[in-house]
Amino acid sequence: MYPVTYEADYLRERNRLTTFFRLIVAIPWLIVASIYVMAQLVVVIIAWFAIIILGRFPEGMYNFVGGILRFTERVNGFMYLQTDDWPPFGIGQVETYPIRVNFLPPAGRQSRLKAFFRLILVIPLAILSYAMSYALMAVAAISWLTIVFRGYQPAAIHNALAYLMGWNTRASAYMYLMRDEYPPVGDETPVEIDPPAAALETTAPAPLEPAPATEQQTPPPPVN
Repeated sequence: MYPVTYEADYLRERNRLTTFFRLIVAIPWLIVASIYVMAQLVVVIIAWFAIIILGRFPEGMYNFVGGILRFTERVNGFMYLQTDDWPPFGIGQVETYPIRVNFLPPAGRQSRLKAFFRLILVIPLAILSYAMSYALMAVAAISWLTIVFRGYQPAAIHNALAYLMGWNTRASAYMYLMRDEYPPVGDETPVEIDPPAAALETTAPAPLEPAPATEQQTPPPPVN
C-alpha cells in the first residue's frame, strides 16, 4: 500500500440541488484552496533545499504540505461529487468527514538525488495525470447527470471517482517531495516504504539472559 491514501465513503442518495449548482457553491473553497496552494508551493521549495542539504523532509513542513494536500483533495472530492458534505476549511484530519487523506510520517532519510531531479522524474506522472484529469471530468459529468435526473449516484461511478482521486492524491504527494517511492497506478500494488525517522533511532540491545541450567536427573535404582 502506498504511504499516502485517499478514502471516500459511499452514499447512494444525493442532493440534486447542490449537485446542480456544485461549481458555483464550491467557489469559496476554491478561493481558499488557491491561497493554501501558494503557501504550500513556498514550503515545498524550502523543503527541496532541506532535503538536498539534510537528506530529509523536516517534519513540520511535511505535515503542513500534507495538510494542504488533504484540504485540496477534500475540495476536489466535493467538487467532483464524491460527497455532498461541505468540506472543513482546516488542514487537519477530520475523521467524521466522508473524504479522508492519510499519510505516514516523513521518512527518516530521503534520496538527495531523487529530490534534485524531481522535476524530471515527474514528467511521466504529469503526462498520466493529464489523461487522468480528463477521465475524472468525464466520470464526474456522468455522475452529475445521474444525480440531477435520478437523485442517486451508482456505486460504480463512486468507485471510479475514488480511484481517479486516489491516483491524483498519490501523484501530488510525490510531486510535492513527500515521498521518494514512485506512486503505483493502483493501491493494490505494494511498494517498499522508507522507514520513518522514529524507526531509525537506535536502541541498545537488551542483554541476553543466560540459559537455565539443566537439572541433572538421578538415575532410577536397579531392579533386583
